[in-house]
Amino acid sequence: MVFCNKISSFTFSLKKLFSMVCWSALSVMTLMPISDTYADDHFNNGALNDATLNEIIVNADFRNLSAQLSPQSLTVVSSAKLRNRAAQHLEDVLHLAPNLNFSAGASRGRFFQVRGIGERSQFKEPLDSSVGLVVDGIDFSNLGLAGSLYDIDQVEILRGPQGTAFGSSALAGLINIQSAMPTEEFEGQMNLGAGDYGSTNLGLIVSGGLSDNLLGRFSFNRNYTDGYITNRSLNRDNTNNLDELGSRLKLRWLATRDLTIDITGFYLDADNGYDAFSLDHNRQTSSDQPGHDRQRSSALSVKAELDQFDAFQMEFQLSGEKTDLEYGFDWDWSDMDTVGVRGVENNSRKRKANSVDLRVLSRAGNDVLGGASWVAGAMAYSREVNLFYTEDADYSSVDWGAWTGELQSHYETSRYALYGQLDWILNERFLLSIGARLERFDNDYSDSYGVLGDVADDLMGGRLSLRYHLHSSTMVYGSISLGYKTAGLNTDAYGKALVDGDKLTIELLNQKLFYDDEALLNYELGLKGSYFDERLQLGVTGFYLDRQNMQAKVALEISTGNWTSYRDNVQGSHNYGFEFEGAWQALPELQISASFGVLQTELGELVVLDNDNNPQNQKGRDQAHAPRYQFNLGLDYQFHDYYTLNLQVDGKDSFYFSNSHNQQSSTYQLVHGKLSYQRGPWNLSLWGRNLTDKEYQVRGFFFANNPNNNWTPESYTQLGEPRVFGIAGQYDF
Repeated sequence: MVFCNKISSFTFSLKKLFSMVCWSALSVMTLMPISDTYADDHFNNGALNDATLNEIIVNADFRNLSAQLSPQSLTVVSSAKLRNRAAQHLEDVLHLAPNLNFSAGASRGRFFQVRGIGERSQFKEPLDSSVGLVVDGIDFSNLGLAGSLYDIDQVEILRGPQGTAFGSSALAGLINIQSAMPTEEFEGQMNLGAGDYGSTNLGLIVSGGLSDNLLGRFSFNRNYTDGYITNRSLNRDNTNNLDELGSRLKLRWLATRDLTIDITGFYLDADNGYDAFSLDHNRQTSSDQPGHDRQRSSALSVKAELDQFDAFQMEFQLSGEKTDLEYGFDWDWSDMDTVGVRGVENNSRKRKANSVDLRVLSRAGNDVLGGASWVAGAMAYSREVNLFYTEDADYSSVDWGAWTGELQSHYETSRYALYGQLDWILNERFLLSIGARLERFDNDYSDSYGVLGDVADDLMGGRLSLRYHLHSSTMVYGSISLGYKTAGLNTDAYGKALVDGDKLTIELLNQKLFYDDEALLNYELGLKGSYFDERLQLGVTGFYLDRQNMQAKVALEISTGNWTSYRDNVQGSHNYGFEFEGAWQALPELQISASFGVLQTELGELVVLDNDNNPQNQKGRDQAHAPRYQFNLGLDYQFHDYYTLNLQVDGKDSFYFSNSHNQQSSTYQLVHGKLSYQRGPWNLSLWGRNLTDKEYQVRGFFFANNPNNNWTPESYTQLGEPRVFGIAGQYDF
């Protein structure tokens, strides 16, 4: 049995990390009054009493806890912040969190990176996530289009390994989306909006009691835009459009005094275009067969909470998800007359997943091991993904590619886990927590190349944290957490080599067919506090990540013009930095917020091939999609009783697009604004994003693709959202 917690020799000095946090602590302590006592009732069953003003409760843990008291770095985006950004999808709010990046290469940002760790794309190979995406307790990892934000209560972004609670799907962190709950009183909302680029959106929410013991909530929304691309070849302006429909039904059944059952049904139908890359490096394409990015998902979750026992309470959740995916593109990004070849790649998948989770949580007064409250649980998860051939994949005129469009594969993964956590109240100021998770995984793969593989192992993760309350308003913490990601197979690269590679390439990729599991050891020191009658909230965290067996993508040319990539394990990679978040209610009508993240990353020994097939060692270089800084500044000002002005500025440093080449994005700052009028049940608003029309990149590649420059390798990038405006109306009833 191989455990992820085989810790390599750790030579990095924590001096800088301690210094950052200590200086932050000293600066904050100068702001607060000295207190000699701390009330015992601030602890409640291993957690703190969360009765504070303007508190935000985090749900992505075993017990609900105030964000200001959670011993980890996290960002909570409330429903009010979602409205201020006119957010339709998760990608619209990712700039609010420090050290969180994303990659597109599709109609939306579908892949996320926390502190520089996370996937950037998926084509034909199977893929497991480094950053989990959970919506109402349902695992949608690697299904980024599911991040719709209509009728959402809050988005929780947890940075660092979530090995105890979420296991192998959250090596680097987790994005947890919580939709609004049914209400006892009848209420509803209607939304209607329009904007430039042919944008329209509408929504409906209805909530209330259906009977004495049954509550319900239903929401429906439709979002459409032509997109920001003009296709000159087809004389169309909607080849990169968004056409998304979503609905959600939630029921809360108060079955007995001790039993509550929550049922959530979710449906998404996204039929988006994908035509984002241009040989001219702008928003004008000439693709004769523009691509698409489609996702149709249906999911059901049943969660039961039983509270009839004196010693403990029980939680049980059963969920199922079914998704049809279709991701295709014109890989020459042009028409036949320009390039002389024609080819469309289409990756169609059918995915089914089921999970069951049972946990038991101790009640007050039923502690173990000298006063520890406890949580114990078991989880089972299975997922099946079938990649299949479709007629949309046309390689008829490309000599080397005819076989690729006909690939079919079958991938099954199963996970079984036992987990638990103990929380000791050491005294009135200290709280010690220890959590662990043991997980068994089994990944089974087969395809029409003839590639077969079965990878299975036992992995372990967990967290050790210590909280100390300097005052009733200030908490400092330290933690060590261990996350893990499962091993896998380089199926696509090896299959292509079998079909079109030489003997040496086949031999190399046969040795690289399997890659090992990755472990992430995360050290954190943090401080959180609320001051001046809770008008000021601050949080700062310093972290160091030791990446063990880092799974890194390596590019390889199978034959002339036929490139692929495989994953290799890299030693000696690490990431470190700090994160700051603050909110200040400067005046009753004025609130100011800020977040700032600094990130330093380093690749270990990673040898890649350049476009001339020459080896190049990337050791010491920054990791891909890991900008060295990110920030957000926000201002909310209410005036004349009915008007609210919101202004925000996002900033991000340049970053490498890939570990296999050295092309980078540009540094940029984006300005957003919204003016709202609220009176009675009516709300009208004018909003704009990227008001200065800044050009920035969200995905990039580097290779030869253009005959007009003699097939010289060059950088190709996908541009982010340009300046957009809109008007929105809301009526509450």
